Amino acid sequence: MALEPVTSPARIFTLILTVGVSLLLLIPIGAAAQIVLTSQIEDETQTQVIVVMDPTGAWNNQAAAKNDRLERAAELYAAGVAPVIMMTGPQRAFERSQKELEKLGIPANDVIYQPTGSDTLGTLAVVATLLKDLGWSSATIVTDSAHSARAQVTAGKYGVDAHMTPSSREGASALTSEYIAREAIALVWFYLYNQWQVPRILTGK
Repeated sequence: MALEPVTSPARIFTLILTVGVSLLLLIPIGAAAQIVLTSQIEDETQTQVIVVMDPTGAWNNQAAAKNDRLERAAELYAAGVAPVIMMTGPQRAFERSQKELEKLGIPANDVIYQPTGSDTLGTLAVVATLLKDLGWSSATIVTDSAHSARAQVTAGKYGVDAHMTPSSREGASALTSEYIAREAIALVWFYLYNQWQVPRILTGK
């Protein structure tokens, strides 16, 4: 039996509405899938700097999240991934972080600090600008596993050759359903709005 053609305005409206709702549902699902897949990446490609994202916006215990990131950055440094670690965030936290890295075997001269805001867009804009000033283009970004996807796409929009390796998948940095949901919303907002406001600071990539 042949299907009746969709000709009436009501049927056309229903079809458009169904397709629209389906697409709206697929967008956050796709974002969540990207977050989970990116969280599994441990890219230890050699780069020019290891960037430790400030955990002010971390979903769980910020102090524990900071420790996770510092430990992961120290591991990457010891593995020869990059010769320099760049700390981001407010000035008041830098000296404490530097002392923690020294305890983990990182020479003070190999730790640099760049004051930034607490949000991903602002922090990575400053990082990209500093990389440009130094003549660098690649960075290994250390952050929570759930935040890795948004950090990677944001850094990429600024022109940074970003390689991701999560700080941890346990404790304060665990990939929980609540954390994925929050990051999925932020990632969708980035795709729909923020990415059009982001200037390409590095043009060599």
